[in-house]
Amino acid sequence: MEPCPARLSGEFDRKLAQCCRPFMLGAQDMHATTKALPTVVRHVSARAASAILATIATTPEEVEKLRDAWSALPVTNIDADIDYFLTVVRNAKRVIRPHVVHIRRENQPDLMAVARIEQMPVTFRFGYRVLGQASLPTIVLAFDGILGARCREDEELVLYHLHQSLQSGEADLILMPNIDVDSTLHAAATAAVRGACRARAQRATRRWMAVIPDSLDEFLSERSAKTRSTLRRQDRQLRDQFGERMRLRRFDSHKEMDELCRDMEMVASRTYQRGLGVSFTGTPLALGLIDLCLRQGWHRTWMLYLDDRPVAFWTGTAYAGTFAIGTPGFDPDHARDSVGRYTMFRMIEDLCADSEISMLDYGQGEAEYKSAFGNHELKECDVLLAARRPKAMLVMLGFSMLSAVNNQSRRLVERSAWARKLKASWRRRIAESRKP
Repeated sequence: MEPCPARLSGEFDRKLAQCCRPFMLGAQDMHATTKALPTVVRHVSARAASAILATIATTPEEVEKLRDAWSALPVTNIDADIDYFLTVVRNAKRVIRPHVVHIRRENQPDLMAVARIEQMPVTFRFGYRVLGQASLPTIVLAFDGILGARCREDEELVLYHLHQSLQSGEADLILMPNIDVDSTLHAAATAAVRGACRARAQRATRRWMAVIPDSLDEFLSERSAKTRSTLRRQDRQLRDQFGERMRLRRFDSHKEMDELCRDMEMVASRTYQRGLGVSFTGTPLALGLIDLCLRQGWHRTWMLYLDDRPVAFWTGTAYAGTFAIGTPGFDPDHARDSVGRYTMFRMIEDLCADSEISMLDYGQGEAEYKSAFGNHELKECDVLLAARRPKAMLVMLGFSMLSAVNNQSRRLVERSAWARKLKASWRRRIAESRKP
């Protein structure tokens, strides 16, 4: 990151205090307020007056008024795109309202926190078993949702304003999902809050990425000659077995949406992911996002048909040079035919031919294909922070204790072959029990 520019002059600060008092804390008020703020965030409050104006958009109409400022900031993740964000706000069941913090500064770039307030269930789990839930209003940051930050000082300024919303009672928790554990943002967020106001023992998960080369052969070049030969043989066997009865189709047009969703549902309804609640579901949110992304030219799905019946699909969104994969699906009756892997390779062939795509994001998780075909790994974890109020702190304490127990149990499972089989069996039973 670039070094932060110098702070604003004292003359400007004096003018700011006169003009923007309804939006900014005065010196005496700030001294009183910062006593309730977390340790590192207190240091930020002294320089928060360097902001020309800090406002919070709390309605879709107010968010729309930020469109010009938003478009001037670099957005690298589709989740932080203004249209994608508004689609989530309007269609997600748990969303209460937007909570977009916009910070304007003299002679410095704007900062923005793309967030929403949700009535979020904090689930207490032991393994896959749910022991209970507590529902709390939560400020949920979009993925890569801090825009314009060039250094840790910028990030701390944004965190300061998010924490103020906690202290004012607008929410009880802040959730910052999928934060790179080696980033300055993770360091700033975890240093800002100590004690029972931060979730502990949060397990880092791996996100696998892959650089998109010019061809599928180049993509597979890092695999052994034996592996490449096996993959090609499996492709030939599938073609030989089904011949003209096999058809691949790519969906990327809005006029195809009804057919796309119908065929995705036919496959997804048969997958184990449906039981775990992570496959295509046809909810208003899922349909709203597909509708938006097809209209914007972001959405692509590759669907494999055997005898005109859909049996596998890979889906995702192209945004800012990265193709982010959604949850794929394949008919378990054709698992031995490797229909899922065949469809994935056709997707990669298309991406290799697209000069605007340079990176493939497999997303988080331990699925075998992610580590097998990814060549770059990030470690990420959620950062969950609580207000200094009894209920929020008690929820955080219980969540942290169970996280520590689950982490220890997971380590035991990873060292034991029979425990891994038990985990897989448990996962399958839960998936089956949740299917409609």
